[in-house]
Order: sequence, then C-alpha cells, then structure tokens
Amino acid sequence: MNKKITIPAILAVSVFVIAIASFSPTSVLAEYGDYKIPDITGSIAVSDSDYVGLEEISLADAMTIAQDSIEDSNAMWGKLQVIQGYLVYKVGLLSDDEMYYKVIVDAGNGNVLYVSDGKSKDSWKHSDKSGKWKDHYADLTPEERELKMKQWGEVKDAFFALSIDERAKMIMHFMSMKVQWEGLSDEEKDAKKQEMKQMMEELLPLSVEEKTKKLREYVKSL
Repeated sequence: MNKKITIPAILAVSVFVIAIASFSPTSVLAEYGDYKIPDITGSIAVSDSDYVGLEEISLADAMTIAQDSIEDSNAMWGKLQVIQGYLVYKVGLLSDDEMYYKVIVDAGNGNVLYVSDGKSKDSWKHSDKSGKWKDHYADLTPEERELKMKQWGEVKDAFFALSIDERAKMIMHFMSMKVQWEGLSDEEKDAKKQEMKQMMEELLPLSVEEKTKKLREYVKSL
C-alpha cells in the first residue's frame, strides 16, 4: 500500500493524549461528546493555576480505580485537571462491548466521583469529528480502508495488552510533549511529526504480538 495517509500531529491533538491511540479513527470517540458532570466534592480544593504536584495518587492509580468501576473495561487515557474547583483525574474507558465511558477520580483519596453513561460507537457515526477521521482515508479503496481499520483495531488491542503503568507512562510522556509543543521551532515540530508518522507506518502492518512488543519497547525507551 503506497498511498499516503494524512496523519495529524500528536502534539496538535488537544483531546486525546495517548500517542498511539490518538491517530486511530475510533479513539477520538472516547473523548468526544458532551458529558454533563453533576456537582462533585473532592478532597483537594485548588485554583486552575496552582495544582501541579498536589495530587496524592498517580495517574496509573487513577486509571486502575476507574477501570475497576466499569466491568470488563480498559483505561484508554487519563489526565489530571481541575473540575468544579477540585483536583481530579478524568479517565476514558472502553468496555469489551465497545462502549465509551468517562470516570472522574479524586486525585487525593482516589474516590470515584462520577461515572458517565456508556456511549456506543454508533452514536458518533454522524459527528463532525468522525467525518474528519474518515477524510484521512478518502484516497484508499474500500479494501484498503478495511485493512487499515483492522490494523488500527490491532493497535488498540496491543495498547490494552500493556500494563496500566505502561499505558500511564506513555500518556504522561505525550502530555509533557504537548505542553512543550508551542516552544518548538517549526523545524523541530516537523521532525516530531515525521518521527511519529514513521512510527505509525512501521507499527500498523505488524501482528498484534509484534505491535505489543514495539509499544512496550517504546515505553521502556521513554
């Protein structure tokens, strides 16, 4: 397959911080959507500007807690943020029946403060973001698109084969890169884009086992 696929830069993506999954057409659905979070009360009250280092549990801890709150699910991404004046982790989950959830975990005591209803992939098929992802595959034949989607599904399986600690380390790495993005020169940004694009192109054709090994090697290199 020699047709070029347009791949957005990971560091320009504001909604999904997992590098591998952020390029996947399905992954964007885990963050997209208007979830109405009810009033919550956390254990760490903070302003929006002074919360770094105040968390008492790790991202991996929060992902584990969130994953345990939804049966047969895997934590896809997570981030530390302030919601309603409290320091929390927002974690995205995908269940075995491909339902998407958001879970809010207290960054102090680890209490689960909110679990969203599940949303299916079908509920996004007419969304603007879903359409944008389809545009990336517009120049492929139906057979090529089917193969590409199969390969991305295997990337998801490989990512979930990693331990939560490994997934959390990858997320934190790309969150850090995202923060640093604006400080890079245009040449450095282009180099980062090409590095990630090459990684994706090398990863996709591999078997699930090979994909898992590559992701694990990548995490160990961070």
